[in-house]
Amino acid sequence: MTCQLATGRTDEDLSMRVLLLNNLPAPYFLPVFRHLAVTTDWELLVCFASRWRSDLGWAKGSIETTIPARTVYLESDGGEGSMRLAKGLALLRLLRRERPDYLVCYGYTQVPQLTLLVWALLTGTPFALIGDANIHCDRARGLKRMLKWLWLRLLTARAAAILTIGTASQRFWEKYGARSERTFAVPFAVDNRQFKEGSAQQRELAAEKLRQLGLEGRVVFISVGRLIERKNVELLIRAVRQLDPAEPAALLIAGDGEQRERLLTEAGGDPRIVFLGNIRPNDLPFCYSMADALILAARDEPWGLVTNEAMACGLAVIAHAECGSAIDLVCDRNGITLRSFNVEEVVAAMRRLIANPAELEQMKQYSRVKIDEWSVEAAAGGLIAAIERTSRRL
Repeated sequence: MTCQLATGRTDEDLSMRVLLLNNLPAPYFLPVFRHLAVTTDWELLVCFASRWRSDLGWAKGSIETTIPARTVYLESDGGEGSMRLAKGLALLRLLRRERPDYLVCYGYTQVPQLTLLVWALLTGTPFALIGDANIHCDRARGLKRMLKWLWLRLLTARAAAILTIGTASQRFWEKYGARSERTFAVPFAVDNRQFKEGSAQQRELAAEKLRQLGLEGRVVFISVGRLIERKNVELLIRAVRQLDPAEPAALLIAGDGEQRERLLTEAGGDPRIVFLGNIRPNDLPFCYSMADALILAARDEPWGLVTNEAMACGLAVIAHAECGSAIDLVCDRNGITLRSFNVEEVVAAMRRLIANPAELEQMKQYSRVKIDEWSVEAAAGGLIAAIERTSRRL
């Protein structure tokens, strides 16, 4: 297997060569990478381990992956399993050929990331480490915990920069020895403008869709994500079914996955619960525009970028305290933080928003204001500052 370069090098100037490794061209990372490509003087090479993964719920070909920078895919057919070692070898050949001045690594456990990090350690190439790990999800036990501790202590000692995506992420890296002078905030972000404008433009169509579904005049809650066990969508369905039919509420469930049939059974045909199916990234603003509040009650949720998306679309948020985004993005002014996975607590949160329409509207308005701080520009700016301050370039 060979690496596939989207474009070749066009010059041999003195610009710093920065190689950025990520798993795949996810829609929430691409805007940041595009911003880096057009605002820095780096010779930027963006490397993806895969083009697409079926388990993430995006339809193949539904994401615009063009980046105004050189782009490498370590494999092109979406293969996994036995392909992992081949990806590592492909990346090793790329590193030997390109000899980048600085490395940015998203993650630290997969074969390509391990390859990049070992290369950095052996060659002394400065590297920045970023990921969505948070202190609440750090539950490794036994030998795995010991190995994780040794590996991350080594990385935090040798990394030029540790890039934290939020408060829970910062606490995670501090636990493994990250020092403040090497720690830089690079907030997780989505294209706020895309979601704000998209939801505003489709508000009338969304209202019509709600009328067709018989949900007009209700407080509409929405869950967005894969239908897998840790997302805890069953808890939300149980909460809605405990509401009195006279209480004007509804739940939209956007996404698909292995638990779909089980969740349909749990919903029992309740007309207040609507499954929207798999949603293309470009259709998300329309889905959010049908809703008043996002509910994110997932277990072991490293961040939860649906929170960013929903807030940009002007939704209130109900989120569990251990979701990575909750500590930074959810407060009394724009939502409710859950402290347990108890169905009664979810019901109480729903009832508070249903019974207080004025408060709900204020929460929705404040979400739009607060999310402006978590922008693509802020994320790219944090990454640029980290690299410029820790590189060896004179």
